[in-house]
Amino acid sequence: MVRKGPVMARMGPMTTVELERVEALELLGMVLAHLNHAEATSELSARVPMLLHIRDKLTFALREDT
Repeated sequence: MVRKGPVMARMGPMTTVELERVEALELLGMVLAHLNHAEATSELSARVPMLLHIRDKLTFALREDT
Protein backbone atom coordinates (compact mmCIF):
# COMPACT_ATOMS: atom_id res chain seq x y z
CA MET A 1 0.00 0.00 0.00
CA VAL A 2 1.32 3.46 -0.93
CA ARG A 3 0.35 6.62 0.92
CA LYS A 4 -0.98 9.53 -1.06
CA GLY A 5 -0.21 12.97 0.30
CA PRO A 6 1.49 14.06 3.49
CA VAL A 7 1.02 12.36 6.83
CA MET A 8 -1.31 14.31 9.10
CA ALA A 9 0.45 16.16 11.88
CA ARG A 10 -0.75 15.46 15.37
CA MET A 11 -0.27 17.48 18.50
CA GLY A 12 0.21 14.88 21.25
CA PRO A 13 -2.00 14.63 24.31
CA MET A 14 -3.89 17.79 25.16
CA THR A 15 -4.11 19.29 28.61
CA THR A 16 -6.57 21.82 29.94
CA VAL A 17 -5.09 24.43 32.24
CA GLU A 18 -6.78 27.33 33.97
CA LEU A 19 -4.58 30.38 34.42
CA GLU A 20 -5.05 33.73 36.09
CA ARG A 21 -4.88 36.66 33.67
CA VAL A 22 -1.41 37.70 34.90
CA GLU A 23 -0.10 34.15 34.48
CA ALA A 24 -1.56 33.98 30.97
CA LEU A 25 0.10 37.27 30.05
CA GLU A 26 3.45 36.06 31.44
CA LEU A 27 3.16 32.82 29.48
CA LEU A 28 2.23 34.73 26.33
CA GLY A 29 5.32 36.92 26.79
CA MET A 30 7.56 33.86 27.10
CA VAL A 31 5.99 32.23 24.02
CA LEU A 32 6.44 35.42 21.99
CA ALA A 33 10.08 35.66 23.09
CA HIS A 34 10.73 32.08 21.93
CA LEU A 35 8.95 32.73 18.62
CA ASN A 36 10.98 35.91 18.05
CA HIS A 37 14.17 33.96 18.72
CA ALA A 38 13.07 31.18 16.36
CA GLU A 39 12.32 33.75 13.66
CA ALA A 40 15.65 35.53 14.16
CA THR A 41 17.60 32.29 13.84
CA SER A 42 15.38 30.85 11.08
CA GLU A 43 14.65 27.88 13.32
CA LEU A 44 12.21 25.37 11.86
CA SER A 45 12.06 22.87 14.71
CA ALA A 46 8.98 20.95 15.77
CA ARG A 47 8.40 23.34 18.68
CA VAL A 48 7.56 26.33 16.45
CA PRO A 49 4.08 25.06 15.39
CA MET A 50 3.34 24.15 19.01
CA LEU A 51 4.36 27.65 20.17
CA LEU A 52 2.19 29.21 17.45
CA HIS A 53 -0.74 27.14 18.66
CA ILE A 54 -0.16 28.16 22.28
CA ARG A 55 0.11 31.81 21.24
CA ASP A 56 -3.18 31.64 19.35
CA LYS A 57 -4.99 29.92 22.23
CA LEU A 58 -3.69 32.43 24.78
CA THR A 59 -4.57 35.49 22.70
CA PHE A 60 -8.06 34.13 22.03
CA ALA A 61 -8.63 33.43 25.74
CA LEU A 62 -7.29 36.84 26.79
CA ARG A 63 -9.52 38.60 24.27
CA GLU A 64 -12.57 36.73 25.56
CA ASP A 65 -11.68 37.68 29.13
CA THR A 66 -11.80 41.44 28.48
